[in-house]
Amino acid sequence: MQDQEDEEAALWVARHMSNVVDATAFAEWLTGAPGRRETFDALWATCMDDVVADGIRLHEQQARAREPAVQPPRFGRRAAIGLGAAAACVAVVGLSWPELRFAVTPAQHYATRAGEVRSFTLADGSTVLLNGASRVSARIGEGRREVALEAGEALFDVEHDENRPFRVSAGQGRVTVLGTRFDLALNGGSVDLAVERGLVRFDSEGGAGAVLVPAAHRSTLVDRHIAKPVTFEGDSASGWRDGWLQVEDMPLEQVVPHLQRWTGRAIAVADPTLLRKRIAGRFRLSQPGTVLENLGVLYGFKVRQTEQAYILERK
Repeated sequence: MQDQEDEEAALWVARHMSNVVDATAFAEWLTGAPGRRETFDALWATCMDDVVADGIRLHEQQARAREPAVQPPRFGRRAAIGLGAAAACVAVVGLSWPELRFAVTPAQHYATRAGEVRSFTLADGSTVLLNGASRVSARIGEGRREVALEAGEALFDVEHDENRPFRVSAGQGRVTVLGTRFDLALNGGSVDLAVERGLVRFDSEGGAGAVLVPAAHRSTLVDRHIAKPVTFEGDSASGWRDGWLQVEDMPLEQVVPHLQRWTGRAIAVADPTLLRKRIAGRFRLSQPGTVLENLGVLYGFKVRQTEQAYILERK
């Protein structure tokens, strides 16, 4: 039934593209069943996408190359191009309907405030635990599962489905799994991955190649370069679930994003050289001001507080 509704919507899109529309019939079709307006609008937007538009232009060029020298006089050039574009769009719908159906699948959006940890269940049963000040969007279709980590950090517990890979994009990084548990974070200029269970394929846009990261290993992507996976012990991949941050030999530049997710105040560093200081320890994330003060004592900087920010300065 849904396939028939989708095909009818595609035909109405084609008629609009050719400027041959019976307005009364179109209005009757729109009101004839729930959801038709949404289906039409989504498919229209998809056909206006640059990728589809390029396909339409290529189709028109190929069609013109096959045309005889003498054209039938019934249609003007504008109408002929419109009909060609409409036919091309319908052809694209017919040849790659699964991709187009996925493209019009509504995305779900999830977000947390600073200091808030919250769990969400996706349409396929997978769960996402968001750290503070984090945001993801997810589109789960019949043949694909696509998620984007737009800000912050998330722990993914993925339902196994060998027919539908689960892909997550984060900055320049991408991970692909069939079913596993892993933590992914955007920390300054790096994308950090830690795998608690299963095997994760980690690659980057325009990078040199993918890296397989097994359970109890972590890796980092910086400037399209993926570091060799290294082991970690215990649950240090997502200790933030309990409000703790444990680091070993981590630059302050990477520590700051972890703390920033737990406070509404900005954390500003007045002297960029401070960002290179190597930090180690276990810190309570729910007390970012206290953590920064203690780090200042240990690593030789001071923290000036305002209503809007913590400002780190050299002593």
